[in-house]
Parts: sequence; C-alpha cells; structure tokens
Amino acid sequence: MNGGLSPQDVERLIRKHAAEAGVEIGLKEGVTWLGVRPPGAHVVEQGWKLHVSSRTRALAETAEVIVPALLAEGCAFKMAASTGALARLNDGTITPSSIGKAFTVYPEQDRVRAVGLMLAHLLRGRAAPRVLSDRRVAADAPVYYRYGPIDKPWGADAQGKLVMTLTGPDGEEFPALATLRYRQPAWAVDPFTGEPGARDWQRPPTLTTRLGDYYEIDSGIVHAGRGDVMRAVDVRDGSRVIVKQSRALVDEGDDGVDTRLRVRNERRVLAVLEGVDGVAGYVDHFRAGTDEFLVTRDVGRYNLADDVMENGRYLATYATAHPATHSTADPGATTGRVPGRTLEKLARQLATVILAVHDRGVLIRDLNPRNVVVAPDGSAKLIDLGLAGHNGLYLPGGTSGYSSARQFRHQEPTTGDDLLALGTTLCYAWSALPAVVLSKDVDEPRRVALRMIRARCGEAPGGVLGLICDLLGMNDVRAQQAAQRMAAGDFSATRRTRTALPVSAPVTDALIEEIAANLLTDLTGQTRRVLTEVPRTEQVGVDGCVYRGGAGIGMELLEHLETPGVPALVAELVPFSRRGADVVRLGPGLWTGRTGLDIFRLSAAQRLAPGILPAADADPAGYPITDPSAVETLDADWKPEYSDLVSGASGIGLGHLLLHDLDRRPDHLDIARQCAEHVLANAMPDADSQPGLLGAASGVEPSTARGHGLAGTVDALAVIGSRLADDTILSGADERARELVRRADRLAAKSARPTTAPLAASWCQGLAGITTSLLTAGEYLNDPAYTDAARRTADACIALIPRMDKPTQCCGLSGIGNTLIDIAVREGDDRYWRAARAVVAQLLVRSAGPAGHPLFVRDDPGEYSASWAYGVAGILGFFRRLSRGGGPMALAVSSSLSCVP
Repeated sequence: MNGGLSPQDVERLIRKHAAEAGVEIGLKEGVTWLGVRPPGAHVVEQGWKLHVSSRTRALAETAEVIVPALLAEGCAFKMAASTGALARLNDGTITPSSIGKAFTVYPEQDRVRAVGLMLAHLLRGRAAPRVLSDRRVAADAPVYYRYGPIDKPWGADAQGKLVMTLTGPDGEEFPALATLRYRQPAWAVDPFTGEPGARDWQRPPTLTTRLGDYYEIDSGIVHAGRGDVMRAVDVRDGSRVIVKQSRALVDEGDDGVDTRLRVRNERRVLAVLEGVDGVAGYVDHFRAGTDEFLVTRDVGRYNLADDVMENGRYLATYATAHPATHSTADPGATTGRVPGRTLEKLARQLATVILAVHDRGVLIRDLNPRNVVVAPDGSAKLIDLGLAGHNGLYLPGGTSGYSSARQFRHQEPTTGDDLLALGTTLCYAWSALPAVVLSKDVDEPRRVALRMIRARCGEAPGGVLGLICDLLGMNDVRAQQAAQRMAAGDFSATRRTRTALPVSAPVTDALIEEIAANLLTDLTGQTRRVLTEVPRTEQVGVDGCVYRGGAGIGMELLEHLETPGVPALVAELVPFSRRGADVVRLGPGLWTGRTGLDIFRLSAAQRLAPGILPAADADPAGYPITDPSAVETLDADWKPEYSDLVSGASGIGLGHLLLHDLDRRPDHLDIARQCAEHVLANAMPDADSQPGLLGAASGVEPSTARGHGLAGTVDALAVIGSRLADDTILSGADERARELVRRADRLAAKSARPTTAPLAASWCQGLAGITTSLLTAGEYLNDPAYTDAARRTADACIALIPRMDKPTQCCGLSGIGNTLIDIAVREGDDRYWRAARAVVAQLLVRSAGPAGHPLFVRDDPGEYSASWAYGVAGILGFFRRLSRGGGPMALAVSSSLSCVP
C-alpha cells in the first residue's frame, strides 16, 4: 500500500524502540506476523491474551504509541508484519476472526488486567475495527481480550483431523480457535469482570430481537466478518424482509472508504430500480452504532447455488450430442425433475430482468449464483447490488469466475460485463459445476466454460446453450442479441452459435505421459517448497501423515526414484515427516497417523540407496511398531478407539500387515488381529450411528463409504482374515460384504438422480471407494458376487464423471480414475481403461493452462496442494498408473495392487 509499512519497516520500528529502551529482543519473522520476545518474557501454552485493533493506515501510529510501553512491561507480543498483512486481516473475507488484530499481546497471566487497562488508556478515542472473537477492555479504546491458545501445538484427533483444544484443570476440553463470537471456557475467570465462563457455550447466541425500531429478527442467514445477513419481520405490516449489516472500518481502503459504502451504493441503485420486477425491493437504510444496515424485501429462501444443490441442475430442453461421447448433453432429463424447471425458463427470466436493469442505466457488476434468489414460485430475483454502477459511479470488485475479466482489469464497464456474468451463471445452473479459478489469468474461467460446452455439445450448439456461448464470446453486440433472444423466449435449435469454442486436446498416450512428466516436475518443485518454506509460515504447515502430509508425497515419489533429484527429496521427507508428526501429535491411524508414516519410512529405508537417508532413519531393523515419540504408542495396553479405515482400527490393522511385509516382525500380525477383533466387536456403521451432512437426496452415505464407513471395515476383515487364516474374521468379512452389496446397489441406483452430489462418486465417501472394497472382498473371499457388485458400482461412477468437479484423489476425479484402473487391471476389461481416459478428458476440461501442462489445483503447498489426498501427489499417482498400465497405489492392501515391494 502507498505510504504503508513494509516488513523491513516494521522490523526497523521494533528494533529502534528496543534500542531506545536498552532491551535485547528476539524476533520471529513470518508472512503475517513479526513476533517479539523481550528477555525473560514468559509465554504459556494457553491463557488470557490481549488484542489491539488498528485501521490499516494507522498501524505505524499505533505502533509508535504502544510498542515502547510493551517493551517497558517486558511483554511478548506479535505485530502485523506490514500494512499489507494488516489489510489482509482487516479484509473480512480471508480470516474473518482476525479482523482488527494488528497486535497480539501476551502479558504474564497476573498482569493481563493491568496491561489491558494501560493499553486502553494509551489508545482512548481511537477508531478501529471490532475484534469479533473478543471482549472489549473499555468502550472507548480498541483493546480486546479472550482466553485462547498462546504457545500451544496443534494435535490430531482420533479421526486424524487437525485440531487445537484448550485443556482445563480437570481435563475438560474446549475449542481453541477464534470464531466470530466471544467464547470463554468454564474454568477461566474473566480478569476484567470476574465472571466465570459459560458451561453452555455451544448454544448459539440469542439474536438481537429488534433492529432499527421495526425489524424483528428471527433467523440468521450469514454470520460473516464484513457483516451479518438476517431474516426479519417488519412489525408495521408483517412482511418478510432481509436485514444486511455492514460493519464499520472493515475492508477499509487508503481513502478511508470501507464496506459501508456498498450499503450506501446499493440503496442508491435500488432507488433507481424501484418498480423493476425481479429485483429485491428497497425497504430501509439505517445506522446502529457505527454500523449501517440495509433492509430489502425477502424474495425467497434459496439462492441459485443452494437451489442447484437441493434440486439438481437445470437441464436444457434441447441438447446437442457431441459425436465423441455416448450420451446427450442432458441425460436423464426427466428423472426426478421439478416440473417446468428448465434452463430455458431460467435464462428467459434472468435475461428479462437484466435488460430491464440496463434500461434504467444500471450495471449489476456482480451477477453470480449466490446473488440470484429462486423464489417459491420458481421465478428468479436479483439481490446484493452493492457493486452496481449508475451514472458513471461504480465500485471496484466482482466474483472470481463469474465476473468479466474487464472488471478485474479496471477497464471501463459495459453492459457486456453483465451479460458475460449471465453466461457464466447459466453455465453453472446447467452443469452444477462451479467456475474454474486456478490461475492468475482472470479470463480463464470464461474459456473453460466454453471448452466444457464444446466437450458436451459439439463445436456449434444451438438453442439455449448456443445463446450462452454468445454471451461468453466477448462480443458485446452478439451478447446483446443473445440476451434479447433469451428474453423473447427464442431458443431455436437451428440457429447455432457463431462464437468459436476452444477445444480440448484429444486424450492420447503421448499426452498422458506428458502430463505425468509435468506433474512430477510440479510435485518436486512444490516438495522443495514444503521442505523449505511452509514450516516458516504461521500456518499449521505440512504434517507427517500420508493423507495430507509429507509421507503421502513421499509414497508417490518412491515410484519415481529413477528421476534425478527425487531420491534426495524422499530422503529429506523422511525426517521432515517424522518431525511434522511430532509437532501435531499424530495418532496411530493409517492414512492420517503414524502407521502410514512408518510404512513410508520403512519403505524409503529399503528402497533408497545406502547412505542417502540420515543415520537415524536408515536402519530398518531399528524401526519400532510406531515412533517412540508418539503420544499413543501401540504397546500392550493400546486399544483401538474407532473402527474406520482412514484413522481407526481397520486402517491400523491393514497398515501392520504392510509393515509385516516390510520387516517380518510378528508383533504386526498380533496388532492386526487385535484390530480385526475390535471391528467385529462393534456394530456395522449405519445412517443412525453415523449420519451424513448432505441428506439422503445427495446419494452420499458416509456410514457405507470406504473412508469412515462399512466398506473400509470390509477391506480390513477380508484381508486380515485371509492373511491370518482366521475363519471367524472371514465370516465377519463375508457378512459385512453382503450388507455392503445391498447398500452399494441402493446408492448406485440413486446416482442417476439430479440431486446426487459429486461426492457420491468419490473415493472417501462414495462409490469409487466402495468399488475398491468390493473388489478386495471378491479377491480375498473368493466370491464373484462381490466382483459383480464392484462392476455395477464402477458403472455408476462412470456415469457421474461429467458431473465431477474436484480433480483430487480424496473427493474427486483422480480417486475415480484410480478405481477404474484397479478394476481394469483385475478384470482385463478395456471398457474400464476407456473410462479412465474419460476421467482424463474431464480433468482437462476443468483445468487451467495448456493441455500438456495443466494446472489442476492452486499452487499453494501450505494449503496441501502437494499432498496425496488434496493435491498433486494424488493426481500424479493416477496419471502414472494410467500411463504405465497399472502399478502400485499408496497403501493399497490388495495383493495385486500393494505398494509394498
């Protein structure tokens, strides 16, 4: 920011005041924070801490006031590393619970009150954003406090999820991370009021019953950093309204303008649009305290994004089949549809409203699926016009993937910008796939949308899809004509688009090999960043597990040891992953814990050349059953807690079979038996004991799935029972496999429904993982009925490929692709190899960049983009196996697919 503080400026400021005070300090640099610790400063794991809020442009001034005082107190503290870092915190969207937290101060616990009051005295009268997670020390000063983590490490819960908890004196646990409301553990006594914490902290806070004299709030819609959105009743006439809050000083620019300007702008625009059918009408605009509120008519409960999730995508009445595919663009058009709910009807309604808005001289500038409400009668209404322009005045911004690239380039706005956004919004309604936003090229989402239409409908579709292409064609005249035809209901199939549509590259062996090679290059580059950059950020970083951490990256790299530089990277990942597991205190799980890490460590020790691994990690004979530094070691007293594959007994038992393959220690077989007995001792998971979050209409049933459900237990019992030749375990496997077939057939039948979620086809919670478990049952229980069922579920996965968005192994296309390779290898059926190539085609349709070097996930190793479950390592595994005609998959338990040499 112009005139702001750089990281170097902030460090110089701190060192200047330390030198003036004659204090030697330690500094810890980060991307967001600069940590300061005077000598003798004591920092506890958890306790009371203070936050000082600041407007971005006032950071230097605030620092000049309080840094000398904090150094004089001997307090450890951290400060926003730059004005740019504080601007990101105060933005209100990236980390809403961090709004205003320019400084975090860690006084001695018996000095919290004194230091807090001192800071409040120094900063009295200063305006700054509110810190929503905290209580305020004084009403006239931007100083806040809460009880939370200070120097507390992350941990992994029994299911392998990264968590941070506060621990009370009697072992009570309390969530540590800040939210958008104040929470206080029951055992902690407020140092300013003397009040103990509430024991019913999980109960949602009571909504303010009335705002602005007339509006009785009865429910919340959005609780956000920039402001809440609420449903209310206007007591004057009983009508339903929406009350939208805009918090003061959030997302404030250099000019002092903050989010409140959007509310004022929307009021201005709604006055111009009064009487336009299809726009949520203006009711009121008022101030409460420093915040402002806009009241509009409540036009419906579901926005278009929610409507598509609830009722499925909007199908076109007319669809063109692509000659390279085996289905029309809209298969199953009459299956379970809402009557009259078509893409043509939606397009006509939205085009009519948008043209009417343009006739009033207004540009919408933020049309997207969340700013369109589908009313109870099926009509579409526009909401949230805070960025709209009129009479030459408009605010910058937009929604990535939907707004025109011209908006993000700050070019002169045109009606064509809104019509392009109409095209991207209708494309979402038709495909149920969100816009692709992966690269810095702000025009790429538009080109991807056109490429997807061509892949499904051919090079020149007609009807509504042809008109959508014209909206996306960057020709304002043609877009205007397309919108007018939509509004007139002219969806002639014979009038085809004149917009040139980009074509996807044909999926050839050479292309698959090229992509695999480039993915390996990407993975090695990201791995080097993981090893050098990620641990220095304030984020959790990358832990040691297979699922999201270093071990999963390493397991894939072990399949590329012939590539120069890869062995050295694997050798670095071994100790790195071990340290990461210690930092987050991983449990014993297979995919998310230390069992998988030990498999990686031992595999690396055996497969790397002598002398590459550090001495502490080089001797396989010295490996314990689990790392001795683990919080939970698998000693004689260890008992499994859960039964699932990802983090519980099923996975741990299978993992110890893999460890036995590696080091032949008999202890592993004893643990595998113990795990199988634990699974048998517990009832089969079902929807009552393990309900899903998405509802029955989604076709997602976690209690049946492989990751945390029945299918994973079938894997474990079939393989462990076979290895141990234990008839009791095998009988239990057979019973569960029969139940799995029954449930799998039910879920496969659901997959054709329009409301079926993409997750229903996934490896972790859907049919792809179930298919793999049924294949395992067919092999180890020697029953072709289970293999036949696997074919049926695989076929259901194939049908869902065009509806898949995520590219990853865990929840996306790569997981489906790996399953199709498994069944192709097992069955020798070329149909499944062709289906695996269809996965590649869908991946390319949904990617950014060139076909030979596509970008499938955002390049951010700190957010697991290198990982096996969520990133490049898992995607590379699919392309590697496809290019080689099979090959090992990480932690596979089947005898024909095991990754263990």
